Amino acid sequence: MNQGSFSSAALVAIDWGTTNRRGYLIDGRGNVLDSRNDELGLVNIPDRNFEAAFGSLTDQWMTVHGSLPALLSGMVGASTGWVETKYCVLPAGLDHLAENLQPVDKGRPLWIVPGVMTRDEENMPDVMRGEETQAISAGVSNKKLLVVAPGTHSKWIQVENGHIVWFTTFMTGDMHAAILDHTVVSQLKDFDAVVSPEIFSLGVKIGYAQNENLTHVLFGARTKVLFGDLDLKDVSGYLSGLLIGAEVAGAVSVLGDSLPNISLIGSEHLCSLYRTALQVCGMGVSHEDMGTIGETYLNIAKRAGILEQ
Repeated sequence: MNQGSFSSAALVAIDWGTTNRRGYLIDGRGNVLDSRNDELGLVNIPDRNFEAAFGSLTDQWMTVHGSLPALLSGMVGASTGWVETKYCVLPAGLDHLAENLQPVDKGRPLWIVPGVMTRDEENMPDVMRGEETQAISAGVSNKKLLVVAPGTHSKWIQVENGHIVWFTTFMTGDMHAAILDHTVVSQLKDFDAVVSPEIFSLGVKIGYAQNENLTHVLFGARTKVLFGDLDLKDVSGYLSGLLIGAEVAGAVSVLGDSLPNISLIGSEHLCSLYRTALQVCGMGVSHEDMGTIGETYLNIAKRAGILEQ
């Protein structure tokens, strides 16, 4: 936080997800002057009162600077969000996002950034909301970049010359939680377990090598415990390795072995796991600090005519 720069604040932006959100106070050059995060994602908003939830994150900024324009991205624009926004098709860049901003008719200068959609070779649709802004921000200084955004629904996103040209989604986090909570493996989990790097890496190797037999090797998480090959405390970490290893193999099956530069965006815990997994699979990776996220939101606002160029 830079209190001395608050007088130049020009824009508020919120990356508003399903369970968490992060707000940014941005100046006219795209610098992030202040940021705040909380757990008021979509599923945690009392009575779906988005107006009050918006105020709880931004009122202090608005009190100091007046009614700043605000851009909201992420699941806040889903059918279950504040106001549903459309999806841009690929390739999608800042101009496409700016042209399709959805106003929020609540008496304030609020707009929601659209999501992005695609279809694979089998005509299977895929969508994302929120990661598109993060991925374009990560790709600003790269002609070609592969962004990996770990999470409940992990995204692999190709960015070329500032445009998203391909992406795919893996339900890795969802599957990990479902297996631990609702299958025969759930009887074995240890809530106090800490992920062992060695066990996690073993899981990655098996998941990557045997991704086509994933449901079989997942059952092995139970049988390995039964026969003393795996401790209870290592079940969760081993499962994470299996699922992330299979995820990496799935991405490689589409993209091939010659992957472009890989950048990780997301929580440090998840990025650390994915960094290890990618290295186990023989791939280099860097961590993206999202230092240009303020510039990205600012550029969307300028291209949409919300702020002067």
